[in-house]
Amino acid sequence: MSLAWRNLQKPFYLETSLRILQMRPSLSLGASRIAVPKLTLHTKHSMPPCDFSPEKYQSLAYSRVLAIHKQHLSPVDTAYFRKPLLLHQGHMEWLFDSEGNRYLDFFSGIVTVSVGHCHPKVSAVAKKQIDRLWHTSSVFFHSPMHEYAEKLSALLPEPLKVIFLVNSGSEANDLAMVMARAHSNHTDIISFRGAYHGCSPYTLGLTNVGIYKMEVPGGIGCQSVSSETLTFLQ
Repeated sequence: MSLAWRNLQKPFYLETSLRILQMRPSLSLGASRIAVPKLTLHTKHSMPPCDFSPEKYQSLAYSRVLAIHKQHLSPVDTAYFRKPLLLHQGHMEWLFDSEGNRYLDFFSGIVTVSVGHCHPKVSAVAKKQIDRLWHTSSVFFHSPMHEYAEKLSALLPEPLKVIFLVNSGSEANDLAMVMARAHSNHTDIISFRGAYHGCSPYTLGLTNVGIYKMEVPGGIGCQSVSSETLTFLQ
């Protein structure tokens, strides 16, 4: 989000800049054909235009939200910034906070909101379904589920034509672990250090982020390695 970038640490920008120069040598200082403006942490940026006006925020005060978060929400749910963003409304690529500030969203809900926030087409279809039927169970049939499975399977190669619908990434990874072990008859699974794969009892073994780990047995058979170690083993 572009208004919050100042709160990120300086090493992140240095590392990112080096990666960009490695991928695009023409952007290096030795290139004379492209004029690259000199940017610093204090460079004043400009936002693209936006023709959407958010509703006025009329919910909990910011201080009250912080107090409730501290008292009633898990400490694992940490915010990314020293002053956490209190988001209020979204529209396509834009997000608006409780103070009316506008953000160009590059985060996309951890890359899960691929079509933008409150996309009119998606919202209309979701509202139509909610007005018709909310939830029953997979033990009953409902045609939209079958339509979706048919369209999704059409994108997959022939050996992968069976769809197993789940409601979270953790549950999907749980299923993947069970299927891999059942197919291979082996239990060990390798995951990268610093990677997040879920918080279920199974996937906690794959997750290697300190704030999610506990001193209890979990994820038996999961081995964490660095990318350098895996390259060496290969």
